[in-house]
Amino acid sequence: MSVIYWRNPLGNMVLYRLRMGILSMGLEGGFRILGVNNSFSGNYPTHQQAALVAARMAKYGINCVRFHHTDTRRAPDGIWKADTEEKQTLDPDQLDRMDYFIAKLKENGIYANINLKIGREAVEADGIPFADQLPTYDKGPDHYYPRLIELQKNYARDLLTHRNPYTGNRYIEEPAIATIEINNESGLLHEWYRGKIDDLPEIFQIPLKADWNRFLQQKYKTTEALKTAWAPPSYEYGEELLKEPLQGWTFQQVEQGEGTREYTGEGPNGEESMKITTTRTGQEGWHVQAFYPNLEVKKGLFYRVTMWLRADRARDISVGLSMNHDPWSSLDSSVSVDVTTKWQKIEVAFSPSETESNGRLNLTDLGDELGTLWVAGPSMIVSAPQTISENEKLEDASIALIQRSEFGAYTSAAKRDMIEFLVEREAEYYRDMTGYLHNELNARSRIAGTQMNYGVVPSQMENDFIDHHAYWQHPVFPGRSWDSNNWYVRNLSIVNELSNPLTRLMNSRIEGRAYTVSEYNHPAPNTYASEVVPLAAAYAAFQDWDGIYFYSYSHSNDYANKSINNYFDIYGHTPKMLSMPAAANMLIRGDVSPAEDLVIASVSHEAYLNFLTDRNGNTSGITTDDFGMNERTPYVHRTAMRYGDDPQPIEDSTAEVFSRRLISDTEELEWNARRTGQSYVLIRSEKTKGFVGFTAQDSFDLGHEVQLHIGETIQNWANVLFTFIRSDDTGDHWLLTATGYAENQGMQWTNDDKESVGRNWGDGPPLVEAVPLRLEMQNQENRPRIFALDERGKRKEEISHAARIENGTLIINLLESQPSLWYEIVFEKMNVSGAEKY
Repeated sequence: MSVIYWRNPLGNMVLYRLRMGILSMGLEGGFRILGVNNSFSGNYPTHQQAALVAARMAKYGINCVRFHHTDTRRAPDGIWKADTEEKQTLDPDQLDRMDYFIAKLKENGIYANINLKIGREAVEADGIPFADQLPTYDKGPDHYYPRLIELQKNYARDLLTHRNPYTGNRYIEEPAIATIEINNESGLLHEWYRGKIDDLPEIFQIPLKADWNRFLQQKYKTTEALKTAWAPPSYEYGEELLKEPLQGWTFQQVEQGEGTREYTGEGPNGEESMKITTTRTGQEGWHVQAFYPNLEVKKGLFYRVTMWLRADRARDISVGLSMNHDPWSSLDSSVSVDVTTKWQKIEVAFSPSETESNGRLNLTDLGDELGTLWVAGPSMIVSAPQTISENEKLEDASIALIQRSEFGAYTSAAKRDMIEFLVEREAEYYRDMTGYLHNELNARSRIAGTQMNYGVVPSQMENDFIDHHAYWQHPVFPGRSWDSNNWYVRNLSIVNELSNPLTRLMNSRIEGRAYTVSEYNHPAPNTYASEVVPLAAAYAAFQDWDGIYFYSYSHSNDYANKSINNYFDIYGHTPKMLSMPAAANMLIRGDVSPAEDLVIASVSHEAYLNFLTDRNGNTSGITTDDFGMNERTPYVHRTAMRYGDDPQPIEDSTAEVFSRRLISDTEELEWNARRTGQSYVLIRSEKTKGFVGFTAQDSFDLGHEVQLHIGETIQNWANVLFTFIRSDDTGDHWLLTATGYAENQGMQWTNDDKESVGRNWGDGPPLVEAVPLRLEMQNQENRPRIFALDERGKRKEEISHAARIENGTLIINLLESQPSLWYEIVFEKMNVSGAEKY
């Protein structure tokens, strides 16, 4: 095996000089975004850094920067002044750095995406009593609690009406501010579903309860009418279903998950308890679990589950009801339960979606964290459905909110009302915020609300465009959240898995609305991670998305640290950065054509609300395949969800024949999964060609009579991109990049699967595998000049021996020698029969 390593190109190869247009409302006139995020202090470089960073971004084809986590911390990592009790005063030095950075981005043809509410957590000095008892980032109440909304509007006003002294424009009228996002990864229904509204202090319950009662008053007018609508069907009481309350549980360990189960007298008041200790986390939370099998449950009945729980440290687990046989489907949505170090009695309710003679009660998510859980006194009984108590009256607005933990105890009509209310209240928040930005502040930028998976379709339709987030193999933290010592990233290539986050992103677009993905990445230290750039750009172009942003460029303004030093940052990740020029050409220049055919899945407003109700309010993972579309259709055609009151039946002709070899209807893209564990993707456009995946096959057809042969590599995997850059008087200039395995110098892996390095990321610049390859091009009569490029993208040597022509076939042979990771190939002009030929 001939392998060399090569250092990180962090210099300034001039590839692009983008021209800033007047984009009065953004996302118009065919404008597409190939963007990156900056987070925390990465948004506040020094003036000298700003000029260099902006120029480098432009030269790699980046044309938009999403300013993220600006409001999460105080200076120097965030926008708030550090020496105030409140979080309402913008730090002038931080604002100056941000202003200058945006000005330099603009000079280089790069737009900005301003995020408003991201990680801000209000304090009591902001006029929020019990602020320390709000959920993380104030999510949930920030959609309805008046003072929290007022704070959001004040911040938007202070930031967006501020005049940037380096551009002369206020941000509300700055053409370089393409988009504004209201609230990152947040939705009222989403937070209610997670149980974060149930236990809020009363002061945060009062306004939501008042809104709830107004909703019910408008719909039912009187208490009697409400009682009639919510009246339960006839029901029956049953005996205890858990015949052996503790001994009847099955303990299960799956794949990597490991643990122990024993019975002790450590329960409340010395009662018997089941003690479960997780000694090794699994790849999924259910890889360590306990379940009570062989339960008979009936649709239309209501079941109440109680038990005492304690853990060795605060954590959450899931309690659920499912089939005890293949396909193991859920019979009702699981309920997340917060467990503390003190014994507490939990109570949840379920209403099965179907009758099941062999069901089971699950205690799961035990595989997510190391530690011990004690269970005592479990019980499951058939119970009467929850209804309105005698002291609740609609006339005096005293109807209680339906808690998530009690949702399964209510009738279908009551459930449907709660879901509809939360959806409408969430939509009201985004309607109000978008109206404030456009109509009161006169902001000209296009506005997004939050991301699908968090917000619901009706609420996001109140905004100018739809946004989404996803990650392939996001870091998992088995113990404490974001513990930099205890984490893992599964080291897998996405090409081997068609049911992946990219598929879900393609299946989530709403018809008739602009669509962006403002966070996407395959986090480090995944050794296949560079595949994220070409695959995301190619399929974003094919689906005709309006933009995609990689998360992120940098979390820090320490731009001298040029290494793969965390999960997300790409500025020091050599293979990802080298893939950016081809990505820009595919997406911005349009080398990859949009799909020829559009396949639509339709859902009416009523059907959507019913669907959410059936899922108990779970907003995650809702895509077109939930409404009749083949999950793999987006690899063949463009896809979208039609939302409204005039649904059309879906006509999806994507047959099972496409299941293992998915060729786009333009024939420019192919996702080939015929060989299990050896999948690959081909890009066959005229001006950008590429291969991403496993190299078991001898040769690959890149279209237009171009063949690619790849030699042996460390992982039998490669990322090869061949893209046209420009024409000039000397000829046609193409860029060839070929990268494989990458890691830092001194990186210390914690296991043979290379899933974690703990804190031992090593040092930069990274070491990157150069891929041996041979390109063959038919009907070529002129021999090109091939230049190996250095770390700065400049020519370092000409490789005259690498090219030859045999019988009209041009062969570029880099199998025996790979002096670089990227090459400039110039097809020089030459006169043939009196005419110029390339």
